[in-house]
Amino acid sequence: MKLPQIDSLVAISIPAGMMLFGAAIFGIRYFRNRRRPKGDPEQLLLGAVSRSLHERGELAATLGQLQTVHEKLVDALPFGLLWVDQKHQVAALNSMGRELLGVKPGVVGLDASFVLEPFPWLLEGLHQEPGPGWRCEGLNAGGATRRWKLRRVEAPDQVGALLSFEDISEQEAEDRRRQLRERFAELGEMTAGVAHQLKNGLAVLKGHGQLLHRAGHEEVAKDLLGEVDELHRVIQKFLQWAKPLEPDCVETKLEEVALEVIAEIEKRPLSHGRSLAVEGQGRAMADPMLLHQALLNLLENACQATPRGGEIRILVEEGRLRILDQGPGMGEDTLVQMLRPFESGRPDGTGLGLPLALKWINAQGADLRFEKRPEGGTQVEIWW
Repeated sequence: MKLPQIDSLVAISIPAGMMLFGAAIFGIRYFRNRRRPKGDPEQLLLGAVSRSLHERGELAATLGQLQTVHEKLVDALPFGLLWVDQKHQVAALNSMGRELLGVKPGVVGLDASFVLEPFPWLLEGLHQEPGPGWRCEGLNAGGATRRWKLRRVEAPDQVGALLSFEDISEQEAEDRRRQLRERFAELGEMTAGVAHQLKNGLAVLKGHGQLLHRAGHEEVAKDLLGEVDELHRVIQKFLQWAKPLEPDCVETKLEEVALEVIAEIEKRPLSHGRSLAVEGQGRAMADPMLLHQALLNLLENACQATPRGGEIRILVEEGRLRILDQGPGMGEDTLVQMLRPFESGRPDGTGLGLPLALKWINAQGADLRFEKRPEGGTQVEIWW
């Protein structure tokens, strides 16, 4: 008789348990939903997008800063750096490169053949293999021939071609002048002893020449004494060459020294038929006597190079003198040969005119530079 009661309990307990289970599930979900932030799905989506954009912006700002630092570093390089991409367009050209080539930042993005047309030495360099640098001659932005050092930089193929270049004209000229000064010092010691020995021998020859003259051998004596005087002039040059210098440098008006030299050289036959003039004013800490002698030697060469009817000008600036002649033109390469002692371009020359001028100029803290003028002739520059 108990079976019906058990069945009733089971029938009642199952629905009740299911109701309790459902209530528990509802309660859990209710409290979970209470913990979640309020807002509609669209607002939540926009917030996620905003956070993503903010993170991307910070990354872009960081990359922009890195690019700015990179550009500043490249612009600070003391040589030109050219980047030509695979499309053969100028992808980058740093500040020094633009200055050397005389171009503006707007060339970036233009065809490299168009931008570099005035500089074929650069175009040739882009086709060289990456590796050690090389040197060549080429025109600069002003149309003057200069010496360049180039190097094709190793870079991945997808980058294009990277080429570094720098003007080493002054560096090479200074190296040559330094070598010449060292050689001058060595030769000076040697020539001093030789000149003194020759001077003693010439004194004996001159005495014999005078005896011949007294004995009535005028023609023979005249030839002998003439040769003695010529050799004595050469020896005096040797002694000047070997003589140690102690310059007395004071503030000097360069135009005054130039005018004195012109007044002196106009008395010599080699200046006849040539116009000489001084233009400008300037001062420098110089030894007036040494500068006078150096200018005299340089003007003699200018007169000999300039044909009759030509013009020689001395341009004066602060700390600078320039001599412009109208001769065939002489650059640094020719200067190296002409500054070698005892190598003269004239049959009657001693080969000491220019070396002595360089020695006198260097002694007073100045330097000498020769350059061919585009319009013809040579420009000789003295600067402090």
